[in-house]
Amino acid sequence: MLKKFLFSVSLAALGLSLLVPVRAAAPIKIAVVAPVADLVTEAEAKIKALEEALASEKSYLESKTTTIPSEAGVLAVLAQAIGESEEKATWKASAPDLRDGAIAIAGSKTYDDAKKGLVATKEAFDGKAGGAKPEADWNKLCILKALMKEVNKRNGKLRRNTRMPPPNADEAARDASVLAVLALAMHDDTHEVKKSEQIPEWQKFSKDFQVQMTATAAALKAKDKMAAGDAFKKANAACTECHAKFREEK
Repeated sequence: MLKKFLFSVSLAALGLSLLVPVRAAAPIKIAVVAPVADLVTEAEAKIKALEEALASEKSYLESKTTTIPSEAGVLAVLAQAIGESEEKATWKASAPDLRDGAIAIAGSKTYDDAKKGLVATKEAFDGKAGGAKPEADWNKLCILKALMKEVNKRNGKLRRNTRMPPPNADEAARDASVLAVLALAMHDDTHEVKKSEQIPEWQKFSKDFQVQMTATAAALKAKDKMAAGDAFKKANAACTECHAKFREEK
């Protein structure tokens, strides 16, 4: 009788577990990856960039397939990270709404749709929460091509700023913090991997990149040029190995 009871309880628990939604959280605690203050500052910069891109229909059309997908996609990743961070942020409660607004901008087909997304994004930045779900799939926040564009842009700046003392150490550190968070999205976006057995290798490269960019940011803030340069080189070694492996596979 006891065995039958336990078996029934197990089946009930299994059935219930299938009904409960599983949160698609980042593969690591956000506070370990990057300070939330860095992410908030960079999110604000992205919103300003999107305001410029959406200043007119002409500017929207000019940047619809270039600047906007990258700026909005990266903003969505930053917003998700802020929402999941263990640290406090002024608009943490409305971060999911900001994320959804950014995703709407990135996927907009018309100027009016993009403007609506921008309005929602700015309202969320001001703290207005609209009930967006905190859960999100990290691999769907920003297309990989747009992520890589951001990586290349910030990587160029970091290359200069780890060779010589940067004019603004905090700004340079924020570049590394953003790249560390973008690595979380890359970790989950495995669509470029053609063989399922190679997914762990892709994710190891992403993890290595994240760890070293986190270290780069910390070293830049501490104004430790040697440690910053060493971590940055290791981060780029992970990139180089990943490109050699998976671009070659295509």
